[in-house]
Amino acid sequence: MEVHHSNHPTHKKKAKEYLVEFFMLFTAVTLGFFAENVREVYVEKERAHEYVTRLEEDIKSNVYFIDSLLAFNYGIEYQMDSVLVELTSNKSSFDLAFFYNHVYGSFPRFLSKNDTYEQMKSAGFLRYIKDPALLALIIDYSNEAEAAEYRSREQEASYLLGEYASLLIKWQPPSVSIKKYLQNFESSRSRLGIPDSLVKQNEKLSLFKEDKPVLISGAALEAFKKEMIPAMGRRLGLMKTTLSFLQRTKSKGTQVLNYLENHHN
Repeated sequence: MEVHHSNHPTHKKKAKEYLVEFFMLFTAVTLGFFAENVREVYVEKERAHEYVTRLEEDIKSNVYFIDSLLAFNYGIEYQMDSVLVELTSNKSSFDLAFFYNHVYGSFPRFLSKNDTYEQMKSAGFLRYIKDPALLALIIDYSNEAEAAEYRSREQEASYLLGEYASLLIKWQPPSVSIKKYLQNFESSRSRLGIPDSLVKQNEKLSLFKEDKPVLISGAALEAFKKEMIPAMGRRLGLMKTTLSFLQRTKSKGTQVLNYLENHHN
């Protein structure tokens, strides 16, 4: 008696069986494709959230820093305006000690905390931000912050630490120089662990701690005015321009923060 096996190698599959196998294979590949897409979308959303959160913290840090810089620079600007009023008034003498008590040679520079954005840009992670309006605001803010940092760190600093600093040193009286040295010494005494022997040595200079007028008049006063008034004018002009850059950066940063608060929380 013969036994018929339907799955014998010589058995030919029907078209319906081929269609079923094709459909099953197609379904498996399609489901795998969609599952991978879902996973990638989820990963991108998680990374976008992580980077935007870090970027938000960077912007908050910059805005806080800018607020402190604006307050400090407005104070310097007020003092320098007061000095200019005194210097340009018709007086027979002028106190250089007063001048150096109100005019600063150094200044705080704006260094933007922009690491997260730079990392996103260099690694191509900006594509994770799917909100075009948010992305435009972030790029606009970052460009403004970069310009403000360059303005403060390069353009303003090059004049203040160069020509302007040389003029301040040129006219600074020895007594004022020693007083400034003693002030710096006292501020770093505990931080640097300065030995007692050096402390006692500097006590011999204690008489210079007192504010004593250092008056100039006549030709010396005119020469001082001729050099210092234009230098102070340029100093104030550079400061005002830097302040405008900082204010624009703060405004752009605040726009990003407000947008995140209203649309992504």
